[in-house]
Amino acid sequence: MASTRASPACGNCRSRRIKCNLLRPRCSQCARAGLGCTGYRSQSDLLFRDQTKSTIRKLHASSTRVVAPNKHATSWSPVVTRPTFNVEELAKKVFSDNFAILGDGCKHWMDSGAENPSSATISLTSVGLAALAVVHKDPDMMDLARRKYDFAIRVLSKAIISHKGSGIEQFIAGSFILFIFEMITCDNHSSSNAWQKHVHGAAAFFGYFCSTNGLPVSPVKEIIEICYTTTLACLISGKKVPYFLLELPGRFGASSDTSESDEDPLLSAMRLFAIMSTLVNIRALANQSFSPRNQLVVLAIKKDQALHNWASSLPASWTYHKLPMGQQYIYQDVWYAQMWNYYRLARILVNRIIIDNCDIVSPAMLPGDIFKLQHAQSYAAISFLSQEIYSSLPFMFNLEQMAATSLPLSAALFFTITLLQSLLELTDKAALIQDWSSPASNILGERFTFTKSIVMQNLR
Repeated sequence: MASTRASPACGNCRSRRIKCNLLRPRCSQCARAGLGCTGYRSQSDLLFRDQTKSTIRKLHASSTRVVAPNKHATSWSPVVTRPTFNVEELAKKVFSDNFAILGDGCKHWMDSGAENPSSATISLTSVGLAALAVVHKDPDMMDLARRKYDFAIRVLSKAIISHKGSGIEQFIAGSFILFIFEMITCDNHSSSNAWQKHVHGAAAFFGYFCSTNGLPVSPVKEIIEICYTTTLACLISGKKVPYFLLELPGRFGASSDTSESDEDPLLSAMRLFAIMSTLVNIRALANQSFSPRNQLVVLAIKKDQALHNWASSLPASWTYHKLPMGQQYIYQDVWYAQMWNYYRLARILVNRIIIDNCDIVSPAMLPGDIFKLQHAQSYAAISFLSQEIYSSLPFMFNLEQMAATSLPLSAALFFTITLLQSLLELTDKAALIQDWSSPASNILGERFTFTKSIVMQNLR
């Protein structure tokens, strides 16, 4: 954090070194001078004002500074001093404030990793550094973030080679967190989907953890997040969902015959995951031509009915509503908004399977007019469900940007990127790129501009 108080004055008053009365939209000084007021810095700019290039210079200088030789001493040696400011501690705070995807475990790793940092701590530090570098356009900070990222990769690689069972939870989290780094630093086609490698790596660690230590006592949001993100990565890359993830809902007691009355929200989320992961595998089979097309259509229609049953059996806590004015849905919290969007994505996927296979099957093979009717309904459903997803984004971004210290980079951003990349596989790309940001831009205005640019950068 800056050692001196950052001036909140507008750009003109700071450059003219005069007092600013901070009036909006134009201060009095600019009005008297007939100048167009350049506006005020955001809260994050004030908070992180001196924590980029100047911090790097301090760190480099502190590690190499030497004292002048004492003329009365017989010899002298370099003196290494501790830096007055720890940029990595700031990076950890940035992560905990903005990327708390894995819950309270992140804070525990940060508190316990001061002397012997874990793979999770190293990974989240690299993400925090990269976030600061992107926001402040600082190449030195990004270089430091990449070196920390490389260190995290080496730690994870060593863990894989050594087959250590201890600390596997942190290896899972470390690999999963690195997918955020890949999204932040994505700047070309070759790296745009590199995050999938880390998600698959986290899933592999998780499978190993389950085989050696068994499952946790109950399903938790962190596990659910890894399951869903891995499934979306499989959808994007055309792979099948790993078997050990497919069997998780049943092992947690969330199979299709689970009692649906007063069901725990986490178990409901696992039931939805069971349907979605099956649909991803059906699409993979369809792409590989392993099954008769008409059978895939029948199976997809059954899964669509299962999705309708899932939605109709949810407890009242899942309820959401649309605001009377504007394109925005309101939920109990961000987690419920994410789960509803996973549901919408699953329904889009099932309708895409129906359309693709009906287009291939000859009319003579269709068992009746029901297929032709379903084909038309599927097109309408995809369009409607896509718009519902777009209308849920303003709530997610608005809720996460309420904190004064929040950066424009957040957990909602990375959920959105993953979701939209999945939609690119199922819907018209041109329509998606044109439509997805309209509700959020209309409601959030200019503060959504930076976030939108990061998302668009990842929609290759």
